[in-house]
Parts: sequence; structure tokens; C-alpha cells
Amino acid sequence: MLDVMTAADATALEGGSLIAPQPDPSQPRKRKYPTVQYTIRPSIFSSHDDFGVSKPVRCTHEKSNARPGPEPSKSPKYSDFSGFYVALWLMLASMVMQPLIKRWSDGNPVLELKLVRLSMTRLEELAVAEIVLNSVTFSCLWLQLGVLKWQISWNPYGRIAQSGFEIGLLMSSVTWLLYIDWPWPHSIFFILHTVVHLMKIHSYCFYNGYLSGIYQQLQRLPLNDPSSVRDNLRFELTSPLGNVRYPSNLTIGNTVDWLLVPSVCYELEYPRVPRIRPSVLVSRILGLITTIAIFYLQVELYVFPVISYAQSANSKAHSRASTVGVILSATLQLMFPIVTSCFLAFIIIWEQVLNISAEITRFGDRLFYTDYWNAVNQADFARMWNVPVHNFLWRHVYSPFRHATNSKTHAMRLTFFVSALVHELVACVAVRKLKAWLFTLQLAQLGMIVVQMMDRVRDNRLFGKIFVWTSLIFGLSLNLAIYLVT
Repeated sequence: MLDVMTAADATALEGGSLIAPQPDPSQPRKRKYPTVQYTIRPSIFSSHDDFGVSKPVRCTHEKSNARPGPEPSKSPKYSDFSGFYVALWLMLASMVMQPLIKRWSDGNPVLELKLVRLSMTRLEELAVAEIVLNSVTFSCLWLQLGVLKWQISWNPYGRIAQSGFEIGLLMSSVTWLLYIDWPWPHSIFFILHTVVHLMKIHSYCFYNGYLSGIYQQLQRLPLNDPSSVRDNLRFELTSPLGNVRYPSNLTIGNTVDWLLVPSVCYELEYPRVPRIRPSVLVSRILGLITTIAIFYLQVELYVFPVISYAQSANSKAHSRASTVGVILSATLQLMFPIVTSCFLAFIIIWEQVLNISAEITRFGDRLFYTDYWNAVNQADFARMWNVPVHNFLWRHVYSPFRHATNSKTHAMRLTFFVSALVHELVACVAVRKLKAWLFTLQLAQLGMIVVQMMDRVRDNRLFGKIFVWTSLIFGLSLNLAIYLVT
């Protein structure tokens, strides 16, 4: 585990590069700003070939107002699920091959390729929008250089300006999507990419803005000040690994690297592996292509037919009761294909795309999720299935709310509220309708957590797992049925 610098090691240059001894793990220091502690560790299903690490390491934050992050299964004997992983892929492949063979034997077109044709339209407009979005993201660097050069007070002026910029960027993206009327795959991709860029911009600017205030305090201190204040300020400005110090990180190269690394929590530096492994990179790319192909076949063969039939049945419904019946029927029929599709989408993003990005940038911390399949309540599931976003919410949403309200419960509720708003925004952009069902069902998890944390319920881990998976399977299918069927 990589520890932060000690007071004795924090001797460095005033505003430029830093060359410091290795940190002493016996004397940990606390940082005032909530800091995510990264270390070199593999993905759960890739521990056999990553960096010589035999098993995932516990994910923790630094000691300053932090709590332990998600950790893998505690079983010391049965922790390798790679055989089950292979069997699952073979079952998925056979599942999509069966209807294809039947169509071919019946003399029908094997694939209609509706989604492919839809996704290939107006690609030049999407490409231009992506170029504009990535260019706008660099504004975070220019803003921080301005704060440094003109010694602008980050709190409150910089915070207000940055918050206004982020709100403006989000509203502009949503307005653009509603105006241009893209196909829904383009709209979902672009709004999700916009949200990711907003998280990166927010983390970059608010952390560097905080460091600019520390740097200004350091600059105002007399050079012959014998107190420990100077040492503490230098410690805050120095990365946990001890190789980078603010403001030497405010460069174009560092910003480009930040946009490429698979993290949405900005740090002055990250642990890196020694080299890019071409064989691993190629295998990840091939795995991505294969998974996308199976995902597409799964959606076209099992999801679209149910949706088309339900939409047709709903158009003939003459009462609210019949509409509810169509939605419930579609929900039941969608349960298995939707869960399978979500699993494939999860593999595409968290196991393939993020690992490809990590391999290209030599990003060392590959633990993007833990064993969320063993979660016993909704709170555990939220922490375990998406570690990068969980870290962002802990650092930039939960921690500020907790500081403002001085209450863990209120901070958790507000964090769930913000997360539910973002999910509902994505759903509204995708279907161009405001239904608030996703928002409502996500907030309902707060009530579930209260029940699950009761002593009798919490001690029954099997019941907890059944409850979590039942709510997820039914909730995902019900959401899709409501948004698309109606």
C-alpha cells in the first residue's frame, strides 16, 4: 500500500518540481482535503496476469475524514471465479446462436441490423460534438492557470465561477440534444460522456482550486518562518507518492493524461505500471469487440421483440388497467434479457474500456469494481459495483455535504438525491420524456437501506442478497418497460 509523505520527507522546492525521499509508512500524515488513495492492483478477473499481484487489495481512502472503501470477498479459499466466467461466456454465445440458426433454417433474414443502421446515421455530427466537448474540457486548465497567475481567491470567487460554468455546460449539452433530435444511441452516448467530462472538470478544478489557496498561504509566509506551518502547507501541496507538487502539475501534458486515465477523482499523480503490455492491450480490444457483438445480438434477438410487441399491445389498450397489464407483462418478459444485457454492458465499460484506458496510460489501480454480486444491501451495492464513481461521490458530494450538515445520514441522503437526479437526466434525454420513475425508484433505495440495516435483517446475509438481486432485476425491467412501452 502506498502511504503519504512524512513531515521529515516534505522538504522541497518552493513552487517548481519536487524531488523527495520515499515516504515513511510508519508515520502517516492526514490531509485536510478528502484524498482517494490509489495503489497498484489488478481487476478481479485479471489477477493472474497483472503486475505479479496475486489478489485484489483492500481499497481505502486516506485517514482524513475517510472511511474504508469496497473490498473483495473475504473468503481465503474460493476467490477465483474465472472458470464460472468462461462458462458464462459460452452460455451467452450459445444463447444468441440458437435464434440465428433457427432464422437461417427457416429462410428468414438472420439479422435485421436496425440498431446498426440507426447508430451509423449522422455520425459526423456526433464526431463534431465530441471534438467540441473535449476542447471545452481544457477550459479547466486555463481557469486554474488564471487563478494561479492573478492570485484569485478560489473560495468563494473561483468556486462560484466554476460552478456556473459546469451548470452552463450541462444545460447547453441537454439543450443541444433536445434541439438536434439525434437517434437515441447518439443521445445516450453523448449525455453520458458529458457527465463523465463534468465529473473530471469538477474534480480537477475544485482540487486544484483548493491547492491554489494553500499555495497562496505558503507564498505569504516569511522565508525564515521557523514554525511547522510551512511544512504542513508543503505537505498539502505534495502528491502522496512524493514526486509532484502544485503548481508544477498545471500543464497541457498533465491535463491530457487526466482526460485519458480511467478515474474521475483528480490527483497530482497516480501509481503507474512499468510499461504497456501489447499482448494484454490486444486481448482487451478483441474482448471489447466480441462483447459488443454479443451485446448487440442479445438486444436485437431478445429485447427489441418484447418492446415491439408491448408497444403494439399498449396502442390497442383501452383502459389504464390494460396498460398496467401490458407493462407488467413486458417487465416479466424483459427480466432475463435485461439483466443479461446489463451484465454485458458492465463488462464492456468496467472490464474492457476502463482496462484499455488503464493499459494505454499505464494506470496502476485496475480495481474498478469489487464483488458486488455478494452485496447484502443497496448501500453496499452502490459502493462495490462502480468504484470510480463511488470515489467521486464520496469525495466531491458526500464529504462536502457532511461538512456542511455535520450529519452522515443527511449527507448520504443528499448524495443519493444527486445521483438519482443525474440518472433521471440521462433517462429523460434518451426518451425525451420526463416521467421521474427512475428518480423515484432510486430514492426508494433509501427506505430499503433502512429496512436492511435492522438487526434481524442485517444478520441474515442470504436474505440480503436475495432482496438486493430481486430489487435490481425487477427494478431494471420495470424501468425499461415504463419508459419505452408508454
